[in-house]
Amino acid sequence: MKSFDVLPPVMQKRAQWARERIIGKVLDEPNIQIDEDELLAWVFNENDGLWYSVDGNYSSSSPQEKMDKRRKYLKSIDDLEKKYAKQNIKRMADTDYWSDIRQKVLKRDNNVCQRCGKKIGKFHVHHILPRKKGGTDHYDNLITVCASCHKKVEGIDYK
Repeated sequence: MKSFDVLPPVMQKRAQWARERIIGKVLDEPNIQIDEDELLAWVFNENDGLWYSVDGNYSSSSPQEKMDKRRKYLKSIDDLEKKYAKQNIKRMADTDYWSDIRQKVLKRDNNVCQRCGKKIGKFHVHHILPRKKGGTDHYDNLITVCASCHKKVEGIDYK
């Protein structure tokens, strides 16, 4: 709770009003609520329809509404973190899976382009029947090609 004498006058007035209504009252009265997340007591003013805290703040939402909203938001963040963690694990597994297959195909083909016979350079592993047409990652559907040949077999023209 803020020190009472450092609050601006308007907040001091609101805090004093809230404190007078809360002190000596039973906290299970419907117009008095505790924000359990902020450990702050609030009292409802029926005249203006606002909730006032003992530290001088006010809100149109009840402490319970604010806690529910805050907890729902935190749960959605937690759900998103779990979702992205699962996606990240899958992405890493897919990367490891492809890297392993790629290395085996390159080794099988002795790091030589299977189209032009080039032995030096950066090699790609090409799907003979593309995955989008039903091809698989099976070794019989994969060959080692150089970058130039890969462009030709894929029909890619960068000009």
